[in-house]
Amino acid sequence: MPRAYSVRIAVFWLSAAMGSVAYVATADEQAASPRPAVIDPTILLIRDEAVRAELRCSDRQRQDLDALLAKHNRVLLAIRDVGPTGADDAARPALRDVRDQFARILSDAQRARLQGIILQAQGYDALLRPDIAAKLKLTPQQQEKLTALSEEVRSKAAELFKSRDAGAADAIEAEIQKLQTERRDRILALLSQAQTKQYAALLGEPFDLSRVRPSPAAAPQFDSIEAWINSEPLTMESLRGKVVVVHFFAFGCINCIHNYPWYKQWYSDLSGQGLVIVGVHTPETEAENDNDSLRASLEKTGLRFPVAVDKQKKTWEAWSNGIWPSVYIVDKQGRLRFWWYGELDWQGAGNQHAARRQIEQLLAE
Repeated sequence: MPRAYSVRIAVFWLSAAMGSVAYVATADEQAASPRPAVIDPTILLIRDEAVRAELRCSDRQRQDLDALLAKHNRVLLAIRDVGPTGADDAARPALRDVRDQFARILSDAQRARLQGIILQAQGYDALLRPDIAAKLKLTPQQQEKLTALSEEVRSKAAELFKSRDAGAADAIEAEIQKLQTERRDRILALLSQAQTKQYAALLGEPFDLSRVRPSPAAAPQFDSIEAWINSEPLTMESLRGKVVVVHFFAFGCINCIHNYPWYKQWYSDLSGQGLVIVGVHTPETEAENDNDSLRASLEKTGLRFPVAVDKQKKTWEAWSNGIWPSVYIVDKQGRLRFWWYGELDWQGAGNQHAARRQIEQLLAE
């Protein structure tokens, strides 16, 4: 049966490339520039307690922000892999409401500080923003060189992720860091002293982005589950305080089966430390609709953790899932933090090791 293959998408790295919410250019700006809009991590940042503490948000502001994010949770979850400029028309009203309400909830001083933190999170990509270019009075030649440099770095990074012989994710990350350092040095050589000083003023006081725990959305509920295997019915609320790995699979999917060893290893090594693994079985074929066959498959393959039977595809839809297999990692507060699509070790990619490090990171929080 045809299956989608492994793709690693949207693991958040605040210091390098944040995916999910993009700086929304005006219609004129978009028409004037063929390049994609610069990524803006506002929604990822505003959910985080370290950022709220830096902004000195009141209890009422925290409540208002939480209510706003909860109101649009499904949309924010659905666009986790694209920014607003890449989202379809159905998402745009919700995103406009989010931006408008941020302006209402936060004071002028808070918005100014948040803007500085956003610029720090964007890194040197922020220099590509039309509003920042105007404030720094970047010349057309400077803008052209900055754009070319950005595209050069992104192209090289894309090639690194495509290279199957690179092996471990650690090696790729080290190369990405090297690219970023080289880019920084070349950018500093392009800017005048006055521009560098003004840009530093826009950034404001340094903010430790390593403290940020970015999340695009809260994990949705298990919806319209026909049966639970290896467990009593579970809810995301009942799992608060645990790190939860939710994996979507179909028992006849060979790509799904190839991920089983990693799930079993995580379950064996980390369940005693607060990890819960939940399989969501969403059938793709008619044969996969048979619960007895599913139970026999789980027994044969040694999967002992809870499995939710999602025949109506309601949980699949609630997560806006689109591929077998998919792996979602949820933190102790019930927030989606990391996700992976396809075989973790496709062609020796070694992404199971990166996923485990992310799980261990969340267990330690």
